[in-house]
Amino acid sequence: MSLHNYPSRLLLATGASSALLLILSVAVAGYLNSQQVRTADVLNENIGSRRAAADLRETLTELVALHTSHKRGLTDLNRLHERALEHLAEIERLADKSNEKDLAERVGDSFRVYLALWKTGGSNPEAATQYLVTNTIPACDRLRDFNAEEIEKSESDHRVTLRRLTWGFVAVGVLGSGAGLLLGYGLARGLRRAMDSLLIRIQDASGLSGQDLATIEWQRDGRPVPERVDGLANRVEQVVRQLQQRERDVQRAERLAAVGQLAAGVAHEIRNPLTSVQLLVQTARRDPVAGALTDDDLALIDNELGRIEQSLRTLLDYARPPKLERVTCDLAAVVEGALKLVRGRTGQQNVEIRLAAPRAAVPLNADPGQLRQVLVNLVLNALDAMPTGGALDLAIARDGPDATLTVSDTGHGIAADVVPRLFEPFATGKETGVGLGLVVCKRIVEDHGGTLRGFNRPTGGATFCVRLPVAG
Repeated sequence: MSLHNYPSRLLLATGASSALLLILSVAVAGYLNSQQVRTADVLNENIGSRRAAADLRETLTELVALHTSHKRGLTDLNRLHERALEHLAEIERLADKSNEKDLAERVGDSFRVYLALWKTGGSNPEAATQYLVTNTIPACDRLRDFNAEEIEKSESDHRVTLRRLTWGFVAVGVLGSGAGLLLGYGLARGLRRAMDSLLIRIQDASGLSGQDLATIEWQRDGRPVPERVDGLANRVEQVVRQLQQRERDVQRAERLAAVGQLAAGVAHEIRNPLTSVQLLVQTARRDPVAGALTDDDLALIDNELGRIEQSLRTLLDYARPPKLERVTCDLAAVVEGALKLVRGRTGQQNVEIRLAAPRAAVPLNADPGQLRQVLVNLVLNALDAMPTGGALDLAIARDGPDATLTVSDTGHGIAADVVPRLFEPFATGKETGVGLGLVVCKRIVEDHGGTLRGFNRPTGGATFCVRLPVAG
């Protein structure tokens, strides 16, 4: 496990384990709580039923006492009757078991029979009292005893639920502690492996750099020896400094090599035309009559001096890039202007030019002079690849917020060894040239906020694609 990936992987494993443990704990706690609430509700209901039955039994006892005291008044009897009916209504409301409902129904029926006897037995009220004693009160006692038994069962179930609740929370605590121990062990083991891997890689790097680093030994408690760690850090710092110094030396050597390559390329580009001019001048001086300069000689001298000027201009563009002078311009007009500059050479090499452009203008906020320089360079490179004729296709198109210009030729394509270094300074596949033209073109396009890329086509030849942002 690498140090780079270790925190995210550890965080993912720890987060997943913690989430799983949390979900499990919440589920267990929710289940146990629901069980406790259910048993508590049943117990409360049974207590309420027994209390209602006891209240009814007390009211019936007072009613019997009032009947037997021979001091009963109608008002007192009606009051006790209303109280007994209220207790019966509460008993029927709380009855939720079939046996309890049957007992409650028997008590209610018996009391209603008593009321009927009391209302119709004005000359013999003892019959109603006797019915109350022999039927209604025993029925109420049976209901009270039934509720007392249910209370005992509910209390037993409630105690069982409390024990389960206790053991459930103990299990959750043990599980959480175990998970914490496992995660801590995994964390410590992972850190140890990561540190070992780091030390091995440092030792390997030390071997590659030729520096011997001190070996770090871990104590039994896992703590490193501080002095060894400081020594290792110092040695690593020394190695890094040496590598940085070597990198600077390599960069300086590369710059010197580049300067030498540039000097050689410029010298080559200047020496050949100068040699041609020098030979013509020397011939003319040795025999002024027979070696007089003709119009062709003067044209050759002019072309060679132009090559020298072009090489020097390219070198100056690379060394001191001119500042952009942006104006609103049409890409098609810029392309047509560049083609006019190279039309003479295309005719000499018998190269057919085909331009495809949209009817509507493609506006750019760009420096038309520098863009024209890019196009001339790309077209000249294409003409160099087609010395005996061919076809040069240029296509302008809109692609969303950008404009694209492709320049394709039917030449020999880009050399395979040059493709990876196509836009590097001094990389060229031509016998003449300093290898700076495409570098300057790429820099100009990028200064305009665009891109330039080149590749070989499967059907032969090369294509360069310029992408620039459209104005507005």
